[in-house]
Amino acid sequence: MKILYIVNAYPTKQKPYYGIYIKEQYEYIKENFNLESKIIILKGSNGFKKYFQPFKILDEIKDYNPDIIHVHYGLTGLPLLLIYPLIRKINIISTFHGSDINGNKIVMFLSRILANISVKNIAVSKEIFNKLNKNKDKTLHIPCGVDPLFVTSSKRRERKNKIIFSGHPNRLVKNYKLFENVIKILKDKYEQNPEVIIFDNKSREEIKEALLTSKCLLMTSLSEGSPQVVKEAITCDLPIVSTPVGDVPYLLDSLKNCYIAQSAEDLAEKVNFVLSQDIKSFPEERKHKLNNQYICNEVVNLYKKVNS
Repeated sequence: MKILYIVNAYPTKQKPYYGIYIKEQYEYIKENFNLESKIIILKGSNGFKKYFQPFKILDEIKDYNPDIIHVHYGLTGLPLLLIYPLIRKINIISTFHGSDINGNKIVMFLSRILANISVKNIAVSKEIFNKLNKNKDKTLHIPCGVDPLFVTSSKRRERKNKIIFSGHPNRLVKNYKLFENVIKILKDKYEQNPEVIIFDNKSREEIKEALLTSKCLLMTSLSEGSPQVVKEAITCDLPIVSTPVGDVPYLLDSLKNCYIAQSAEDLAEKVNFVLSQDIKSFPEERKHKLNNQYICNEVVNLYKKVNS
């Protein structure tokens, strides 16, 4: 079986975590399963320009002759839409990551057309799954998996009074202003003085070390899909307090010392409670189902069903 991946996000030296979840899924499947695979990374300037290369894509499809084309992100399917009459006999599987289904009207429109022509769709969050309501009969909820690097059974580390902010403070969607307000309330009202760890320009090892030695991940985002850092925190037994965005309420459901809140006051109250509690391990079954090994098995099983 030959799989051709077409993606719009993939790590570079300048952006080492840009699309890291796609890279980890692609490489794990390529290295651990008995199938051929090739990847096309759409590159170019920002905007729509990099998506307008249908005949280049067509030439690559003809040369490789795949059994399945796996598209990551709805807009990435635009060149396929433009040449669809010429490739309609090839099975297309599309993974939707969030902003393609929740984004601007043009991207949403094109993503829904891609969902219609795909034989199967993968929604990385329950929210995306529910929004693909016209295609639910051929849509599966499969989140992006966590690199086995984070699935640790090593001896528990000493946790210090540290709180993690996952993202660059300048990214408006991460809502650093709300994070700062929560920290201020923790200091003024609860006499907490935590060290703030910001996940920006850190290696994977540094991120794992922080997840294993901190006391809380505080996510204040305005929107998310199925955030990798939340899944990585779960596999490292790190308590999480978050705004109700994307797949986070689903991911945190029934986990002890993990809370959903909206306002700065409520978030601060929950974080203060978390900081005062002993940290216990999350259920192994929950962590196992977030492991990239488990997730990639699900994806490959889908390939097999489609190609049977």
